[in-house]
Amino acid sequence: MRALVVYFSQTGNTRQVAEAIAGGLCAAGAAPADLKPMEEVGPGDWLGYDLLCLGTPVFYYHEPPNVRDWIRRLSPRPAPGPALTFNTNGGNPCNTFRRMQKFLRPKGARVLGSFECFGYDSYPIYLKSFRQWGRPNEADLAAAGEFGRRMAAVAGRMIAGQRVPEAAYKFVGGKTFRLSIICRKVVLDRFFPALNVQRDLCIKCGACARRCPTRNITLDPWPEFARRCIHCSLCERVCPQSAIQCDWRWLTRLMNP
Repeated sequence: MRALVVYFSQTGNTRQVAEAIAGGLCAAGAAPADLKPMEEVGPGDWLGYDLLCLGTPVFYYHEPPNVRDWIRRLSPRPAPGPALTFNTNGGNPCNTFRRMQKFLRPKGARVLGSFECFGYDSYPIYLKSFRQWGRPNEADLAAAGEFGRRMAAVAGRMIAGQRVPEAAYKFVGGKTFRLSIICRKVVLDRFFPALNVQRDLCIKCGACARRCPTRNITLDPWPEFARRCIHCSLCERVCPQSAIQCDWRWLTRLMNP
């Protein structure tokens, strides 16, 4: 069984989990288990594998828009094949797995199981809440490896032609669901504070453009922002001069009463 483990990771949390799951798959005989960042995997690359394993952090109760777009661009499989999903989150993933399953199904990927664990949340508005220091830890990564070993056998049964049920995810409603509706990209684009470049500090090094996961930043000659921002704040954190600034004060007061 050939397995492809694809991940989007901004700070390295999700990458660590991806590595652990890939190790578990290999230990169970799923060799080779190829591990690749999402941006290096084209729409048709997964078709040469028996098993797809896709991982993402959770942003604002959702899979990030670039992950959703990546799934939508996938070339459909000629026949259904097994898939696994995983995420890291700072508090509550809400219906992320349920949505990913919905998006993957038309592509011919049948999600058989999922894994989640906490990851350190680095958003500047969270000073008190959602700070999962030191996560994922050794226990989380060991559990991820065990997930890979266990699910390799389940996927193997489907590949062999046995009937294997898809994973079932209970709908998360209530206040959390209402917050997830509010935190859609179109709303964040409208109400989140804008990114600003302090030109007296910027040295035009290009770190922000190189690290932006959606290639939303270009240098002309100063950093310019397009409309593909997923509000991950990575550009603020990687700027060596703190030249990219955003006024988070009102959101910080709201999230940390």
